[in-house]
Amino acid sequence: MADISTISTTIAAALATVLCPDGTASGAITGRPLIIRRGGLTQADLGAAVRTLQQGCDFITIADLAESWARVDEPLGRPWRMDATAPATVHMTVSGATATVTVDVGTIPCGTVGLRAHGLPGIMGDACSLHVATATDTAATIAATIASALPGATASGACIMLPATAVAHPINAGTLRARCVARRQQQVFVITAWSATPAARDVMGCAISDALALTDWLTDENGSTFRIEARATTNDDTAMNRGIFSRSARFLVTYDSDLTRVVPAMLAGGTGIGHDVMHGDVLMNDPAS
Repeated sequence: MADISTISTTIAAALATVLCPDGTASGAITGRPLIIRRGGLTQADLGAAVRTLQQGCDFITIADLAESWARVDEPLGRPWRMDATAPATVHMTVSGATATVTVDVGTIPCGTVGLRAHGLPGIMGDACSLHVATATDTAATIAATIASALPGATASGACIMLPATAVAHPINAGTLRARCVARRQQQVFVITAWSATPAARDVMGCAISDALALTDWLTDENGSTFRIEARATTNDDTAMNRGIFSRSARFLVTYDSDLTRVVPAMLAGGTGIGHDVMHGDVLMNDPAS
């Protein structure tokens, strides 16, 4: 979900892309070294570091104003919506009375696998057992979980042995990611250019303005999109006697605090049924487990 930390980082990355097309280590389009980061200047930046203001290094800092926070009410009703589909890295195959679980080499277990079986002891009709893989799963743990819900089935490593009277079919599917907007809010973020001369400060300030002039929306590392709107810009020469000149630009950011959940695809008649074992053409376990 979007957060003041991910928003600040995203803004920093957007500025770095425009102001430092060859990377910050190669200097900015202003012709001088540039450091972009969250927070403010430190004493090291003023004279105790390898790169300082007095040595011709420019700084851009990004900070959020707590007093500017405001909730934005909207009648969305907090609906869940499908956001993305993740392909499965776990797979189920069946050969005769033996089912085998495999996990793609070098991948994190992900996906929904299971068995739909007919002819199990004490079960009229078909029985289904599904499992949504998690990062801590292995082929053996998945096989054991699926076998535990099927009467007469046993697991050995990644294999599931079914009774000789059973006829089974594999179930394979990816997973879906659902997203829900829990809260929407606005907050002001201050982007400040710091330089050792007023001329350099102005070059930096104009560069920041140009970099975000046509940007209305940004997307953070979590896939949350937020709106960014320019507000007031001011110069600050109060520390000019120390050779510090700054220009702060305020941007109003509107962003959502959204929750994400991994959910299984709809399979074998439904998902989300509780832990109780049910007989008939229904699930035999909780696919969300």
